Amino acid sequence: MKRTILNEVLSRKPEVLLYHYTRQSGLLGIIGKKEIWATHTQYLNDRREYLHALGVVREEIDKLLVSSGQESRTILEEMKNGISGIERMNVCVCSFSEDRDSLAQWRAYSSGASGFAIGFPGDFLAEVAEGKQWYLAPCIYEPDQQRALIRALVEEVFEQNVERRDRNEAEQDHLPLGGSLCAYLHRYAPLLKDYSFRGEKEWRVISRPLFCEHELFDFREGNSMLIPYYRLPLIDKNQNFRIHEVVVGPTPNEQQPQRSVKSFLVRHGYEEVPVVLSGVPYRNW
Repeated sequence: MKRTILNEVLSRKPEVLLYHYTRQSGLLGIIGKKEIWATHTQYLNDRREYLHALGVVREEIDKLLVSSGQESRTILEEMKNGISGIERMNVCVCSFSEDRDSLAQWRAYSSGASGFAIGFPGDFLAEVAEGKQWYLAPCIYEPDQQRALIRALVEEVFEQNVERRDRNEAEQDHLPLGGSLCAYLHRYAPLLKDYSFRGEKEWRVISRPLFCEHELFDFREGNSMLIPYYRLPLIDKNQNFRIHEVVVGPTPNEQQPQRSVKSFLVRHGYEEVPVVLSGVPYRNW
């Protein structure tokens, strides 16, 4: 049952288009360079996301500690101590929404009077993630579902650690303190979001831990600090770039932005991609 819960989360496939909301610079880079930026989890708008998952893990371990014997308690304490500081690892995510024309998304991710939602086929993004050995999965907003996932994860790793101990392999397999818990958390923790964000209907592409020396790992200006991110390629020798449409966000000059985006797409060989205007009656100018 535990393995079923864990596998099911990462095996879901999007059956709808997924939209990436961005500004002019994002549109230029995604279409022009065929790459998208995945931001370090600790530099997202809500830094508490990853820390929330760690808090739930510690709570579930504490529940098991109450009814465990000494040997089991040692393993559980190692698991608890082993996740200390893992949020500093370079795990990056890129966000998409099932909603193609969302007022909340325009407010959050467009720059006042200029924003775009780029619609990608879900299977294309799944192939991109799989090609990098990354993960594409929907965010989990329901607290009960979040806790069930974390409980399954803690119990799965605990059982693995008991087997390692019984086979006397704990010192030979070179796993970190607490076994595989950190490795699992890098996949699942970025998917847990506060229930108040459920309207975003968000999917995330999640990286494996990355080295900051990697040529595609970079930094950009933030409001108060440098923001680490990874330039995720959207094409390779086995993967062609695909987009379904571009939605132009609320803007005071609707026709001109629509025409310029259409010309931009033609310039890059995507003359068949439709450019449509947002229907949201939002004004920020």
